Amino acid sequence: MLEASTGAFRADSVDGDGVRWADKLSARWVQQFMESNNIVLRSQTGKRQLSPEKQMYIEKEVAVHLGKVKRGFESGVLNEDTIENIDETHFIIDFDNGKTLDFSGVKQIKYADVVSGGEGMTMVVRISGGPAARIMPPMMIFTNMSRSYPIRGVPDDVVGVTYRSGPKGWMDQRIFREYLQERRVQRPDRLGRTKTIFLDNCSGHMSENECATELEALNARLRFLPANATDLCQPADSFVIAKIKDVWRRLWNEKKIELIEDKAWQNKTRKNGESSGKLKNPGKYFFLGLASLAVQEVNAHRDENGLTYARKAMIRCGLSLDVDGKWSTCQLFPHLQEIIKKYPSHFDGEPAESVCSPK
Repeated sequence: MLEASTGAFRADSVDGDGVRWADKLSARWVQQFMESNNIVLRSQTGKRQLSPEKQMYIEKEVAVHLGKVKRGFESGVLNEDTIENIDETHFIIDFDNGKTLDFSGVKQIKYADVVSGGEGMTMVVRISGGPAARIMPPMMIFTNMSRSYPIRGVPDDVVGVTYRSGPKGWMDQRIFREYLQERRVQRPDRLGRTKTIFLDNCSGHMSENECATELEALNARLRFLPANATDLCQPADSFVIAKIKDVWRRLWNEKKIELIEDKAWQNKTRKNGESSGKLKNPGKYFFLGLASLAVQEVNAHRDENGLTYARKAMIRCGLSLDVDGKWSTCQLFPHLQEIIKKYPSHFDGEPAESVCSPK
């Protein structure tokens, strides 16, 4: 931006010591600036700005979805004990929570980068329904251009988690098929009942026809949530994933402190004669264990009514019956109750009329 700027700050601008600003803008400088000003890099959350017509259509689709769920429970087509929700969430392994890391007896230390810290990975989160609702063992997706499995030096033997890999470290249709086939994360209902898996319509997910063989082996069917509305009505997206990330962040920061105390620095000299000055990456195997521990800790939590986060999210999004064994609109999140009040005819079954996206 400085190179292209013609304003007060441009490529030849200098600081008080006569040093060009453009020469100072390294990744380390940007990080220190962000820390000094308590700026935290965040991903887009919630919905981008939409036209009123598009927003209305999305809400009507949500009302239609909730009405179908209600009638499904009433007719017996849906069984809360066989309903599941799967969703993916991305992790950056050196993300910061805006705070410095502290040692006991030391006021503060500078935040430390980690080698390859910008490399992302994905957790596939699966939530079961009914009174025993919980977060099931997740699958991690690591970045690997060759889709290697197992990755050399990364045995897939951590209890409570498994993994696959892909070029982008994200869900794609090949990994989705493997996910449905992996019995450590997906298996048929133990009583032989048909499972109903609710999920969003992201491009990495396959239609029922495309994965019919895998679904038949699972005795499962897919039901897609309304497009562009998973932040409104998907249990995993409501707060379950946020709770997992809270634990992940805490455990990861504890590990970074341990690495700093052990002086586990990457001191290998680069071609330019400099070293990165970052912490050594503990490796993918460590992050498998971290994922397993994070899910276990979140599963162990109970609210004041004795409900797990998974159970509460499934109830509030309407994919489980309330604690009294009945389905009612009052169990839903307030924003879902408002949508039903705004569009009662669509909740009762009227299709949502499509709208053309503005050009």
